Amino acid sequence: MHDVLILLTSSVDHLYEAIQATLDRIPNASISLLAQQDIAKGLEGIPHIQTIITAPRAGEVSFSFGSKFISTLRQRRFERCVILLKDRASRVGIRAIFLALCLRARRRTAHVKGEGFISLFRASLASMRPSYLIRRPLIILDALLALLIRRAADTIVSFIVWREGRRRTSRKQ
Repeated sequence: MHDVLILLTSSVDHLYEAIQATLDRIPNASISLLAQQDIAKGLEGIPHIQTIITAPRAGEVSFSFGSKFISTLRQRRFERCVILLKDRASRVGIRAIFLALCLRARRRTAHVKGEGFISLFRASLASMRPSYLIRRPLIILDALLALLIRRAADTIVSFIVWREGRRRTSRKQ
């Protein structure tokens, strides 16, 4: 069974389309949905969704999360993390990108309404207009740094676990 996490960053009708596209690609997918607390209450009972994860709201439209929330999400490994986009010109929220990069997912994609899946990197670049990049010139560098930090942390933790396992086996001998 493949775990898929969908971040609800668009309308509910787009969610149905993304669920169907996910099931077309991964027929035996176990789909989890990450939505804001107040929105998640009305989403119970949607077909093909096994788990609804609620995130606190920050402002009118964005997710709010802290280290406890992210560490809880990182306990699961997902096959795919999907962010919903209304169209190719829609801006991907920085918090949604950060959250997708922090998760332990094999692939991170965006689902464009009416078009299908595109890579998260392509979606984030396409969603940034030149005026946005002029105001925020280091946004791409920040995203790359977050990716590098996450990969480095995963590597360090894997090395520590491996080293502890070797120490335990050498003590037993």
